[in-house]
Amino acid sequence: MKKVLIAIDGSDSSIKALDIGGKLAEKFGSELYLVHIARLGDFYDPILLGPEFTEVLESLKREGKDITDLLKEKGNKILKAGIARLGSGVPVAKEIVKLGNPAEGIIKTAEEEGVDIIVLGPHSKRKSLIMGSVAREVVELSPCSVLVAR
Repeated sequence: MKKVLIAIDGSDSSIKALDIGGKLAEKFGSELYLVHIARLGDFYDPILLGPEFTEVLESLKREGKDITDLLKEKGNKILKAGIARLGSGVPVAKEIVKLGNPAEGIIKTAEEEGVDIIVLGPHSKRKSLIMGSVAREVVELSPCSVLVAR
């Protein structure tokens, strides 16, 4: 197992995937890839929809940015927090932030990077044994093995 891809979105289940994927990469001496796929709809995040939302958009415009830049910055922060959690014992070969459908983005990244395994959380909003739609789609369509961390 030479390359491990961990999909993280900052949720508790993706943090669990990060922990398990990090241990897996460390045990096998694998290259570790982290990916965050931001959906364009994520700008409806409650943090961004406060009364200051118009001010945020205007500020971005003044800086020559748009909402996608904000989503990418948020994704980079999530990846940096993941790297900090892993610590120095597990070096990260590549950090990837993309916009789009999470399942499609994870699968496409796995194909582009030629990874051997994808590790992700179940991404289910319910606390049940039912797997979420992102994890289910990745499991069904992935070009490689998938480990869903519980």
